[in-house]
Amino acid sequence: MAPTLPIFRFPGRTVPALLANTARRVPDRVFLWFVDPAAPAAPPRRVSFAGFREMVSRAAGFLEAAGIRPGDRVLLLAENSPEWQAVAVGAQLLRAEPVTLFASLAPGATEELARRVRPRAAFVSTAAQWAKLAPAAGHLHREGLTAILSVEPLAAETLPSGAHATSSAAALGEGAPRLAPSDFETRAAAVREEDPFLLLFTSGTTGRQKGVRLAQGTIVRAIDAGATATGSTERDLGLHLLPFGHVAGHDQFALALAQGHGLVMVARREDIPRALALRPTYLFSVPLVYERIRMQALGKIDHLPGPLRHLMRAALEAAARVRVDDARRAADRILARLADALVGRGIRRGLGGRVRGVFSGGAPASEALFRFFEGLGIPFVELYGMTETAGMIASNLFEGRRRPCVAGLVTPDHEVRIAEDGELLLRGPLLFGGYMDPADDEGAFTADGFFRTGDRARIDADGFLHVVGRKKHLLVLSTGKKIAPEPIETALASEPPFEGAVLLGEGRPFVAAAVFVAREELARLAARGVNAAEELLPRARAALAEFSEHEKPRRLLIVPGAPQDYPELVTPTLKVRREALLALLGSSVPELYAPT
Repeated sequence: MAPTLPIFRFPGRTVPALLANTARRVPDRVFLWFVDPAAPAAPPRRVSFAGFREMVSRAAGFLEAAGIRPGDRVLLLAENSPEWQAVAVGAQLLRAEPVTLFASLAPGATEELARRVRPRAAFVSTAAQWAKLAPAAGHLHREGLTAILSVEPLAAETLPSGAHATSSAAALGEGAPRLAPSDFETRAAAVREEDPFLLLFTSGTTGRQKGVRLAQGTIVRAIDAGATATGSTERDLGLHLLPFGHVAGHDQFALALAQGHGLVMVARREDIPRALALRPTYLFSVPLVYERIRMQALGKIDHLPGPLRHLMRAALEAAARVRVDDARRAADRILARLADALVGRGIRRGLGGRVRGVFSGGAPASEALFRFFEGLGIPFVELYGMTETAGMIASNLFEGRRRPCVAGLVTPDHEVRIAEDGELLLRGPLLFGGYMDPADDEGAFTADGFFRTGDRARIDADGFLHVVGRKKHLLVLSTGKKIAPEPIETALASEPPFEGAVLLGEGRPFVAAAVFVAREELARLAARGVNAAEELLPRARAALAEFSEHEKPRRLLIVPGAPQDYPELVTPTLKVRREALLALLGSSVPELYAPT
């Protein structure tokens, strides 16, 4: 039998039970350090575990008074905050179903999803967020919306007649009505593993967004695996960056809640420096965040005089050979110490000075990114999951040898099968309970109950899972060659000055690529009077040295800037929507294949 991910079973099997246990055990320990964007000059707000339990008790009291009952939906459209989670867990305490939308969603998409959800209550952060729902307010009220909780005041004329708006300060602040402590304990104990945890929506990279219904037991099984994978303890202080529209943001929150360790919570990217000043012990984010750190470091090196630039590049490569490949040459070890002193020390200091490791999920990380952090002695731990599995399928281990471009060991809470076409199939208690709309379930499962992940994968002789790309994204060239674009795109995006890439070539005789390029680099090339696409093509192909010739692009199409500069092109998790990019590029794509 193949080895599986070691797990730790928490005694509480629902989020309310985990909160009750931890608040009882360490009531005065600080749980959340919230870097409040509304108070940029103030120190972070502290919320203890007992204090968070009180907020949840008030949220549950407010929702119950508003008529929320088991099975009702509570919509959350807000940036990250302690109040966000208090409302969500308060709804769970009533066995209602919290529903999260990305705060960054465009108004039209937000309104469409809200109409599908038909919430009985809603929590919004700002008037701008409510404005996304206001056009549908009358419809939502007729469908059952009766209570609106908001951080900012909402204009009365934007509210539907008969619905009541209450400020979060009045409903969740000190002095607000709450459940009695004994009532909280009783209700927390009554929540069952099959009761709702959260309804989240998929990113929609390949079609309309699907509502994924996760049960309490599912999220707890996810953190059972996450606890051993990350090696986290109650002494940790994590930097919480991921939005609550992303399932991984909930994994990190629930794990900290279960273990009793602290989180520094930020609501926007601009506040990350303030959060790092609190000296977190670990980070958990998507690869893009870590790529920026790497790119900044390499950018500084590229501005050094020629001999010193070559020396520093050689030092980073030697450090990776020593720590990843177990190289023993004395010259490599000397260069590795140089990389530690001149690069690693600065990165550790920039991350607060106490980081024991960084954890990455949500998208595949490149080998170059893995070797950069590992070479500097900063463990880079990659996890793999999806919304339908509460963010957990497999993981590498903080305590143990890690491998680049490997999803890791699969949790024993999944039964795994690889289909004839290479698709990864899963069955077991870590799966979601179905989609919100029954029509979305069609084709999602095999006849014997295995979930079709849509990912092509293999398991090696040591039991490690390798994900080789999305099944639906397979490019088929006119020559009959089939190519999985994701690994190639990841490798390209890890090579400066490229900030993202999308492979092209469906039905064409060869592969090309649309590459996002830093505007500074494009300005530099323009000043030299050279064609950027022709100049950068050799660098793109060199970054793909490990790939076959037919997988390397023969031509490039340049897109200025980074993917996140084009909101219409990216999902809330910053994945490029392939069809949206093709629509934007228009006739430029066929022109790539015109005879020269």
